[in-house]
Amino acid sequence: MVIDRLAQFGGRKWLLVALLAAFALLLLLAGFATTRPTDSRPKPPLGLMTTLPLVWSEGGIEADLAKDAAPHPAFTRLSVHYDITPIDDLETWASRPKHMLLLAQPRAFAPRELASIDNWVRQGGLVLILADPALQWGSLYPLGDKRRPLFTSMLSPLLNYWGVELVLPLEDEGPASMRKIGVFNIRTVTPGEWLPKQSTAKNRCAILAKGLLADCRIGTGRAILVADADFLDAAFWEGRGMRILTGKDEFANIALLQALLTALQGNKGLDGDFVGK
Repeated sequence: MVIDRLAQFGGRKWLLVALLAAFALLLLLAGFATTRPTDSRPKPPLGLMTTLPLVWSEGGIEADLAKDAAPHPAFTRLSVHYDITPIDDLETWASRPKHMLLLAQPRAFAPRELASIDNWVRQGGLVLILADPALQWGSLYPLGDKRRPLFTSMLSPLLNYWGVELVLPLEDEGPASMRKIGVFNIRTVTPGEWLPKQSTAKNRCAILAKGLLADCRIGTGRAILVADADFLDAAFWEGRGMRILTGKDEFANIALLQALLTALQGNKGLDGDFVGK
């Protein structure tokens, strides 16, 4: 009986030792996780002007202040890499020539504002423009309502001056479109196309990806143009079944957007390996 009790005590002792060792290991792992170096570098600033519901929803102030309110998934993804400032006053942003600007189907501009954008880029500004000729983004507001995203881009005067023209290809195929742009497989709807246009300004615009992209050198600055804005709509890239299985996007729409911003920021060329032709 004594021997049995000693054996039982010894088993409990080893169990206690094992539990203490496991607890110590957990503490060690927790300490490692909390002391891992983090990227303390500031995010690059990015100005955003858009009529799309990326920052605020279409549900009004009550919806935006709700507990479960959140920006659009595309905005959330960009916020990981950039310090985004929603803007509406171009003149204020024009005083920041070293900052990047994203115009995603922006509102209509007055002539002086178009001149301000052109002057800002010529002095070294970097801008990514998403200009859609026939936006299909769903909206709570009826056609004609000023709160609805702009149906077609109103930047033609500026873009024509830079040497490109935005058109909507008339094809017999369905409106949904899948494109392979280099390593990026994207999905959108009714994308436009850039065509070269004679201009009196001394600019250099390269049209790429079968007309979906244009890379323009304007003075000492640069403008990358995308003939589409619907590809930001989460319905086209998040996916459902594939996302549940892998936790990843079904299409690389946002990856393409981030790659274009990275190329713009680093002044990297959009060659055939990157975007295809």
